[in-house]
Amino acid sequence: MKILKTTILGIFAVAANTIYAAAPIHISGQGSAPYTNLFGKPDKAVEDQAKANAINDAINRALENQQENLRQHFKSAGDSLTLQDYFSKKIVTELSTTLVNDDKEEKTLSYRFEGKLDLSSLRDALNSIPQSSLANQPDLSDVQVAVFFTVRRTAAMQSFDADRKTDDASSSSSALNKESEGSVEESDNGVAQSETSIRQEKNQVKTASSGSTTFRLDKAEYELDEMSKELFGDGLKTRFATKGIEGIFDGAMFESSEQFDEVYGEGKSPRSQHWKAVTEDISNEEPGIQYLVVGCVDFSFPTLDPVTGMPTFAGTVTGKVYKMREPGKIPQQVGGLAPQEAKLSAPSEQDAQKRVVTKLSELTADEIISQLNQKGIL
Repeated sequence: MKILKTTILGIFAVAANTIYAAAPIHISGQGSAPYTNLFGKPDKAVEDQAKANAINDAINRALENQQENLRQHFKSAGDSLTLQDYFSKKIVTELSTTLVNDDKEEKTLSYRFEGKLDLSSLRDALNSIPQSSLANQPDLSDVQVAVFFTVRRTAAMQSFDADRKTDDASSSSSALNKESEGSVEESDNGVAQSETSIRQEKNQVKTASSGSTTFRLDKAEYELDEMSKELFGDGLKTRFATKGIEGIFDGAMFESSEQFDEVYGEGKSPRSQHWKAVTEDISNEEPGIQYLVVGCVDFSFPTLDPVTGMPTFAGTVTGKVYKMREPGKIPQQVGGLAPQEAKLSAPSEQDAQKRVVTKLSELTADEIISQLNQKGIL
């Protein structure tokens, strides 16, 4: 009997916009396959394997400039895709497949492939490969995952002066734009700023004779967006369902869910007391949960499209994957979701924001599935 894996979905509030639908990218590569025929042409199976290897090589080359999660997922599962899979699942579109060499002495057939790669179709195909069919994968069929997101939007910008000591009291005034350092964390995607600590700051710098420097800072204030929160959650659940992931529950069932909502709503990152409250609550209510996905959906002020004049919204989703430890212990970060962005226009601000939220929910669900699959969790 197949054991269904359960994902518990928690949506918290905060908002913003963006859509960058990935267009098919050009790929090229070469692959070979051995054969044993003493006479005549190599078997069709050999030709198909050589062509599949050429496509595999082309995709590996193309993914060098893509997200680390997707590269690693293809590295672990790509060999399970056949030549028929590449075309029937619409992963690639063929431009040309050329016989490069038929080495009779080495009995090796080589092909070169050029075509277009659809990254969304590739991700879907990789996610559909059962973990049980991959080598060296642990049996995690009973793993449960809790997914928590806060949805917020920029409500206002506050300007204030901040003094900083400087060694050069005679330096002249200057103006600059910078991004604050924020809290820096290390993840599978490298060193990155905390999703809630990144601030766009416009600094007017003036150096006084006393040796202190005055910075004019703009700091964002956030507010929770309940309507977008519900829409984002519905979008996640719908996308998970279409990908065959069942048993999704709203994480609002946990009383401690407000911990994330409150801290992210203030533009801060969870501290130890927040994590302890959440993990203790989860351990008491659903002790089978072993992993958490926690993140934010951020929306900024709407703008007008310079061509159509319609309202435009842009948003970004960020998040991390954590492994639960003992009750009350801070969870261990084991991965990070690649940032998902969408930017869309519509006749009204409300419609533009709804379109962005819907698109972001689809992109985020796909990224969560890829990350959990790549980690061997789903």
